[in-house]
Amino acid sequence: MSLQSALSIALSGLRVTNTSIDLAARNIANANTPGYSSKTQNPVATLGGGVATGVTTGEIQREVDIFLQQQLRTEVAIGAQVDVRAAFLARLDAMFGKPGEANALDTILNNVGTAFQALATTPDEFGARDTVVNQSVALANHLNRLSEDIQSMRQEAEVGIANAVAEANLAMEEIAKLNSEIKSRFDDPNGIADLEDRRDGFIDQLSQLMDVKVIEADRGAVRVFTAAGNLLVDTQSVTLNFDERSGIDSSSLYSNVDSERGVGTVTLSSFGGTALDLFGQGEFRAGKIEALRALRDETLVQAQAQLDELAHGLALSLSSTQVAGSAATVGLQTGFDLDVANLISGNTIEVTVTQGGTPQTFTFVRVDDASSLPLGNDATVNPNDTVIGIDFSGGLAGAAAAMDAALDAALGVDVAVSNPSGTTLQILNDAGGTVTIDAVQAVVTPTATQDNGLQLAIFSDGSQPYSASFDGGSQKAGFAGRITVNASLLNDSSLLVLHSTSPATGSGDPARPLELLARFNDTSFAFAPGTGIGGANTPLSATIGEFGQRIVNFQGQQSQIALAGQDAQAIVVGALNDRFLGDTAVNVDNELARLTELQNAYAANARVMSVVQELMDILIRI
Repeated sequence: MSLQSALSIALSGLRVTNTSIDLAARNIANANTPGYSSKTQNPVATLGGGVATGVTTGEIQREVDIFLQQQLRTEVAIGAQVDVRAAFLARLDAMFGKPGEANALDTILNNVGTAFQALATTPDEFGARDTVVNQSVALANHLNRLSEDIQSMRQEAEVGIANAVAEANLAMEEIAKLNSEIKSRFDDPNGIADLEDRRDGFIDQLSQLMDVKVIEADRGAVRVFTAAGNLLVDTQSVTLNFDERSGIDSSSLYSNVDSERGVGTVTLSSFGGTALDLFGQGEFRAGKIEALRALRDETLVQAQAQLDELAHGLALSLSSTQVAGSAATVGLQTGFDLDVANLISGNTIEVTVTQGGTPQTFTFVRVDDASSLPLGNDATVNPNDTVIGIDFSGGLAGAAAAMDAALDAALGVDVAVSNPSGTTLQILNDAGGTVTIDAVQAVVTPTATQDNGLQLAIFSDGSQPYSASFDGGSQKAGFAGRITVNASLLNDSSLLVLHSTSPATGSGDPARPLELLARFNDTSFAFAPGTGIGGANTPLSATIGEFGQRIVNFQGQQSQIALAGQDAQAIVVGALNDRFLGDTAVNVDNELARLTELQNAYAANARVMSVVQELMDILIRI
């Protein structure tokens, strides 16, 4: 080997060693920099004629486990989702209160029951009457506030989605810019590792908002996809749009039909210009955006449904009454006559028949707005009946004809439903007797406060009576936000006792107070399973107080489950993050040891150069 070759080799070694020392120093300086990954450089021998003629700096590489990084991002998305959910549910739980607390929903309900008890004991005391009214007002106001708070939380979720979408768009734009820069500098001897670190930071930011998949592309670039496979970022990024809505209330619900949608949705404007509804397609499966969507459209909607169901049961349990049919016979046909004088929109007529040994139940629901028809089978709580909405706007005779046609079609025989006179509805079996009419009854909500039974409409829908009407939509929807105490009671609390004017009820008559107490404390009411309490095939049957307690317990349990899930997910994310940092983060001790090695290598190369210099000096002197 010539002296010139030795000198060239030593010089290349010095250059490579110097670059490696700079890299180690940079690693140490950034040991505590978030998102910085440890970098390594592997020198590459240069060959000439098959013989090593020196060394060059190799590619600067990051110490990153791509598979572990994707796992971490997946779990981070889930972690962000459970964090948001846990925070909202903790607030919701606090709103409903802990069982037995002074401001808890169940306590305020029980206060009404206690007031009824006192009234039944001393019906002639004005103080007992006023206490029932005051506690009822307090309950109605509490339901109003809870409903308002729930809708405020839904509006907060709406705003949160808008902010998260804007944040996601910024992150995707930065990823696309860095992709382009990385591709353009891919052959740069200084490497692209620091740019990749920066790009990873934006991908990590995006993964907290939504679950994404990252796939390596050519020349150091990456492609980012939704979990369902829609491209978000290449060297360009798509744009997510969110049509944020304001003034969200209980009627503002999500729908795949834009004209029916009362809340915002996220659409993706693809590179080809096609808009895709990501909420409608279920593209979000984890992350902050999905958490907020689920809270807005499911969890908080369910909480509102629970309040509405409670208000619904509260109003109807005190005001409704059953009217039984009386036996009727016309020729060979038998059945029942039913007085429907007090039947108003939303009230029901239940007809039980037996055909071929099989019993069947038909529930006819009065509707005064034909545009609300047809009604779904979930219009009643009973999972075993057939619900048929009947338009009564044309009068009882027209409604009877519609019922007759509906029963004939359902049974396949000619039964007879008619309006023989006044407010009487007559339902008879078929002339051949193949169908037996077993029972006919109506559930009505009389609006009169006196001379119409012991029931009393203590609660109303603003200035309107509450009857669970379907005209113009379900009256039950959002009812908790509108429930009030009947204005007649606010003006005259004696109506809690004086149920009749002829004969006149005595001021100390306990009949109505005892009836109201029994309806509130002892009578079971069937609650719709759409609240999440009770099963679809086995609806919950409970008193008003019991249902209120179930709601409070339900919210508490949901919050505890969310907190437990949050803790469990934090452990998973923490463990993965520790593993990832263990592989990726700078180990200062290792870098210092590496510096020592590099210093020795630098000194060795310098010594070779010194020796070569000495030898060359000797040769020149010769």
